[in-house]
Amino acid sequence: MDRLFYPVKRQNRAGAGAPAVRRRGFAGLGWRRGFTLIELIVVMIVIAILAVVVVPRFNLLKGYDEVGYRDKVKAALEFARKSAVSQRRYACAVIDASYDLTLTIETVTPENTAGTCPRTLALPAPDSSCGGGVTNKVCHPGAVTSMTTGSIRFDAQGKPVSGAGTYTINGDPTLAIKVEAETGYVH
Repeated sequence: MDRLFYPVKRQNRAGAGAPAVRRRGFAGLGWRRGFTLIELIVVMIVIAILAVVVVPRFNLLKGYDEVGYRDKVKAALEFARKSAVSQRRYACAVIDASYDLTLTIETVTPENTAGTCPRTLALPAPDSSCGGGVTNKVCHPGAVTSMTTGSIRFDAQGKPVSGAGTYTINGDPTLAIKVEAETGYVH
């Protein structure tokens, strides 16, 4: 039988003691209390205020921009070094005041030049953060607050003629890139 119905013994037309069905009532329970529309709107407003104020403080990508930028700069410096060796020319990498790295290469063999690097050295894949059309630049993200500026020039053997040392990327966290003076190895 249904849960709302239960057998009750009472007399009916069928005869004395025959089971009859009676509906269970809701007497004594009163009105069930719920939320009013105003209460729901107030709760939604409080949640919206918390979302606007608190959620931006949870920087879930903290540190990823700096690490990504360091890895791109490191790869670009290593590419410049390998390009100098493979093309037997000077290759230059300049970190300017806006913390962007620009790569150039010499047009003639090292015996005929002082290594001024007038020609663009295009990266294998352009940096998407620089915008369209720039192929020889690695641009910094907004999270990088400062970086050691300087110019690194690799000779035809891949050794740094100038600019060997440590380059610090200040952000959260602070990261470093080191160019070895003896070998030109970038790490």
